[in-house]
Amino acid sequence: MDAQELIERYNRGETNFQKVDLQNQKLTNIVLHRINLKEANLSGACFEGCFLTQANLKEANLENAVIKGDLSAVNLIQSQLIRGDFQNSDLTDASLRNANLSHSNFSHSKLICALLHDAILKNANLSHAILINSLLSRANLTDANLQGANLQGANLTNAIMINTNLENANLSLTQMNSVNGVGIKASHANFSHANLSGGNFANSVFHCANFYHSMMTWCSLKMVDFSEANLSEANLLWSNLTRSNLTKANLVHANISQVNFDRADLTEAVMKE
Repeated sequence: MDAQELIERYNRGETNFQKVDLQNQKLTNIVLHRINLKEANLSGACFEGCFLTQANLKEANLENAVIKGDLSAVNLIQSQLIRGDFQNSDLTDASLRNANLSHSNFSHSKLICALLHDAILKNANLSHAILINSLLSRANLTDANLQGANLQGANLTNAIMINTNLENANLSLTQMNSVNGVGIKASHANFSHANLSGGNFANSVFHCANFYHSMMTWCSLKMVDFSEANLSEANLLWSNLTRSNLTKANLVHANISQVNFDRADLTEAVMKE
């Protein structure tokens, strides 16, 4: 089937195109509301400017596809989106559970309340994306770029965030329990009121980051750069900060009971008002 045939049949009222082959086809500025493209081969296809609201693309092959437009409430569960381009798209309320989004581009996209749990986002570009209240539990964000992204209220429980770029990102009120965040780069990021308990953030960079009133109990924070970070009122109970850099850090009213500061650099750190 080619793009023209699909458009003609859709305009006649047909919506079920399960397992259709539209590889490398081009469809632009088309309304395909609630279309069923489950298990379709859409690799290399271009859907630029399309309206795919509430469309069913479950288990579809979208490798190297360009899908830019309104994808709110789209079903992309278990889809293959490797190297897909979704830049500047609206994926509010989208379901992307267990989808493979490796090397995909979601820069400046809206993923508000999106379901991304168990998704593979290795090397994905989510810079400046809006992920407010999104579900990213157990997602693999290794080497992903979330620079300047807004993840306020997101759930990242048990996520893999090795070497993830979170510079200038907003992670306030997030749930980050038991995250594997070794090597995170998060200078100037906002973690205020976030829950990072039980996480492993060894060798991470949190220079000038804001952890005001955050929960950081039982964390591995070995060799972390907290220089000039705001840790005021943070709860660091039983955390390990061995050999960490806390120069000029703000620890006013922080709970540092049972914290391991072995060989940590606390030069000019503020402990009291």
